Amino acid sequence: MNVRVRAAEAYLKALRTGEMSATENAARHLAPDVELDTVGAHMWGNGREAFKGYAKTLEMISGIGVMTGVYRTAPWSNPVWNADGTLTITADIGGGLLSSSTLTFSFNDQDQISHIEQVNKGGSPPPVTDRIPEFVKGIVNSALANNTPMIVAYTDEQGAPNLSLRGSTQVFSDHQLSIWVRHANGGMANALKKNPRMALMYRDPPARTNLTFEGRAHFETGEDVRNRVFELAPEVEQKHDPGRIGAALIIDIDRLGGTTPRGGVRMVRGS
Repeated sequence: MNVRVRAAEAYLKALRTGEMSATENAARHLAPDVELDTVGAHMWGNGREAFKGYAKTLEMISGIGVMTGVYRTAPWSNPVWNADGTLTITADIGGGLLSSSTLTFSFNDQDQISHIEQVNKGGSPPPVTDRIPEFVKGIVNSALANNTPMIVAYTDEQGAPNLSLRGSTQVFSDHQLSIWVRHANGGMANALKKNPRMALMYRDPPARTNLTFEGRAHFETGEDVRNRVFELAPEVEQKHDPGRIGAALIIDIDRLGGTTPRGGVRMVRGS
């Protein structure tokens, strides 16, 4: 394979993975006076920024950066030759933080990378919906299995904020989440009966996914709903309450916002 193509691929691997070995390999292909020009939002700032020299350029492809999660899963093309002898690699990301990213490589006579231009185009704002998007349902329902259980926030009976992890959290309907609360007369249950306002967060940094939910909670006592909430919960959560003596908590979601590799999310009830 052409040496310059290998150089471009080595640089891209370092950019999208942050792996030490990838960075070391890419470093061997950089010219001592290499320059990196970045253009666009959501990169290392807004507008245009230049990094001159070997050390500064190498630093930008070393380790895990703020955009590594996006670059890791982006659909990068194969290197394409341009008429002027440069190479271009593109990724049509389609939404979220970025809609696209383009890398253009120039080389010196020793086949070293002498210049990189990276052009990032920002994604469009997420459309407002009045229901939980289908792909968000998948994220929430697999949260525990992904080792990123939902974080729940509410106000306890003394008026103090309280945070807890709730592995039984599932999507109950287009506008609702459910939680099987094992202690029907515990602190969380009693607190929500006084103040039903609560919030939830899902966070998966490697996947660049952050979601926040705001809503109002209530408990359902009907057997059909109780059974469904329990049966939706992951098996490991069910085993903590084999007698089903807990309570079925339903959260009516008023607002949902955040970012995912599939794009931004913004839900407002009644919109």
